[in-house]
Amino acid sequence: MKTMPVTEQVNYLTVPLQLVQRALPVSKSATLLECLAEAWLQASEARAGLVSLVDGGQLKSLFAEAGRKTESQVETTELASRPGEWSAAKASEVLMSMPGDCSGLLNSIMVVPFELDGIAVGGALLLGGSVDTSVLVVLTDISARLIEQFRVVAKTTVDKDSTSEAKLRDLKLEAMAEFAAGAGHEINNPVATIAGRSALLLKSETDPERRRILQTIGGQAYRIRDMIGDAMKFARPPEPVLEEFEPAVEIQRIADELLRQFAEQQVTLATSLNESIRLCADREQFRVVVSCLIRNSLETAGVNALIQIELSRVSKSIDTVPPDVSTATRFLVSDNGSGFSESEREHLFDPFFSGRQAGRGLGFGLSKCWQILRMHGGSIQVIDTVREESDKGVTIETLWPDNPQAVPQAFSGSRQ
Repeated sequence: MKTMPVTEQVNYLTVPLQLVQRALPVSKSATLLECLAEAWLQASEARAGLVSLVDGGQLKSLFAEAGRKTESQVETTELASRPGEWSAAKASEVLMSMPGDCSGLLNSIMVVPFELDGIAVGGALLLGGSVDTSVLVVLTDISARLIEQFRVVAKTTVDKDSTSEAKLRDLKLEAMAEFAAGAGHEINNPVATIAGRSALLLKSETDPERRRILQTIGGQAYRIRDMIGDAMKFARPPEPVLEEFEPAVEIQRIADELLRQFAEQQVTLATSLNESIRLCADREQFRVVVSCLIRNSLETAGVNALIQIELSRVSKSIDTVPPDVSTATRFLVSDNGSGFSESEREHLFDPFFSGRQAGRGLGFGLSKCWQILRMHGGSIQVIDTVREESDKGVTIETLWPDNPQAVPQAFSGSRQ
């Protein structure tokens, strides 16, 4: 009997994570509806579906079929009664007006409203038989939150400057952190069941091929568990324990250790460290940021590359210093590697970004740095710098405020 390799099956538990990564933040209803439609068809195994959301008194809808590329043609319908709330009846009218014959699928329609604070802000009509799993419960909550985020972003005129991009990035990561805190347990429950049952079956299984399949199932389940664990740590990190220390000493120790680990690359490390600076911050979290940034550059720099490290004091006149901070300590790392593509820059701090550049540790590394800086009331940004025509490098700048009272309560919404 032939068996289907389990690694080729759809990993339904990662659908909510992928949806959050793709859809935050967006300012166009068509983009969000495309993301929602793809996620719902994949997770529910429906043959077709209509997803819709309420925006400014209008119902905006998109019809999609499984296995076919989603068209960005969005149907817009005025909502006369209850203009701020989605209704299945109105969505059904839109569905029946769609071209094509859906009558054969209407006997197995599933209605899923996306509710936020008791109000339906959107919904999905799924056709052709859907699977009842706990993933759909998580996906429903995420869809409602994404629609609310879309409304917030759509109301804001976004200029293509570093300030607005940073605000959008922060909005995106805050929403991802809230998702991780709220949905982590829901996803972990079915994952634990899958891992436990596969381990139980493995004990009595003697067939080599079946053992391989069960081991793969268990391994993938544990992989999801670890990923959710990292996400929940990202959402609920420990509060900074503030102490005063000499950052230059910590930076030099970490740099020396990493250079020994990457000795075969013969990298030149140029340092400019102000040894008179004393920083009030969480020492271990500061070390995490320093290690992550230097390691990223070492992993992408290649042989005989140049990495520059700087520690200096900056004043409020610098644009990136937070407005309620008078002075700050700036730590930055520059390399002459290959830089980032536009796609990588867009998703650079995403905890679930999988399209990583070879050798450069994206993923939770930089998102963890962003979280630490945010909890300290500081900031982190990436600057592309061109040194030669054939050589493009990256500079990552972090700012640590000198005032320890600038440390905010991180993600109050996720700490209830």
